[in-house]
Amino acid sequence: MPKVVDTSEVQELLRRGAQLIEVLPSSAWQREHVPGARNVPLPQLRADTVADLDHGAPTVVYCYDHECDLSARGAAVLEQLGFTEVYDYAGSKTAWLGEGLPADGDVAASDRAGARATWPPTCPPHATIDDIVSDLRGDLPVVVLGDGDVVLGAVHPAGVGLPPSTPVLRAADPGTATVRPSITRSELARSMDDGGQRHVIVTTSHGRLIGVVRRSDLD
Repeated sequence: MPKVVDTSEVQELLRRGAQLIEVLPSSAWQREHVPGARNVPLPQLRADTVADLDHGAPTVVYCYDHECDLSARGAAVLEQLGFTEVYDYAGSKTAWLGEGLPADGDVAASDRAGARATWPPTCPPHATIDDIVSDLRGDLPVVVLGDGDVVLGAVHPAGVGLPPSTPVLRAADPGTATVRPSITRSELARSMDDGGQRHVIVTTSHGRLIGVVRRSDLD
């Protein structure tokens, strides 16, 4: 039975020279795919279409996201075709892109939010309003970061009027909106216009801060 692997395990397998197969339709692969991935849509996954691959080498199969079953089915088919070390990348393309990792295809890297994000003012969770008051006088929120730069919340400029001893975690909005680094410039611009947002925080799928994108950065 194919082993289910996550993004970090896929990266290690690729360093070992693993073969990588995307089983989505060719149009999806053409738009964006993990670098080095070969496209074999699941309906075309037969002995003759993979005959040139090394059946004894590590082989990773992925599709679109965790809800998509094509990677699991594709990995099972490869085992039936005689591949001896097959891995199912269950998180698939959205997990890869959600970490801000590089992709090939028609979407240029410069057209993604991650490439347009800049580092905002930040502070640790034990800080107070007094520690960040100068940053709060700018136009961006101060992002509160925990271990591994995971976003714990954001203190908005209106917080400048709070008592100086106020802990930032008491002042911060823990549910501040974020987007993934893979969203395209045009998609994010439409979303921000619809929501009346002047800026948005960019994080990975695991909540790690990438930066902040202003609406003006997307023109």
